Amino acid sequence: MLNFWVRNKAQSTAEVDFVIPYDELLIPVVVKSGEPGRMRSLHQFMDIAPHSYAVRLYAGKLAVQQTQTIRGKKFYLLNLPYFLAGKIRDHLVGFRKYVDG
Repeated sequence: MLNFWVRNKAQSTAEVDFVIPYDELLIPVVVKSGEPGRMRSLHQFMDIAPHSYAVRLYAGKLAVQQTQTIRGKKFYLLNLPYFLAGKIRDHLVGFRKYVDG
């Protein structure tokens, strides 16, 4: 089952493409080709999330990067090529091990 997140405010809205339940966490997944600094909706989600894990599906190579929200919260972004979309859960296992040491 796929879920998504939407924040509605009078002056703006924000949405994350998918939210995946994983180990009692809600992991946001965005489908974007742009740089992580331009994903405002993801940043808004991460600012309120009790964890520091996010996923981006894009046309690049598999990579993990540490980045931060516009407000300064640091988080880790798992960048997955589009063709690995069906394997997100499998990659979350290694991603969390990598990030948590």
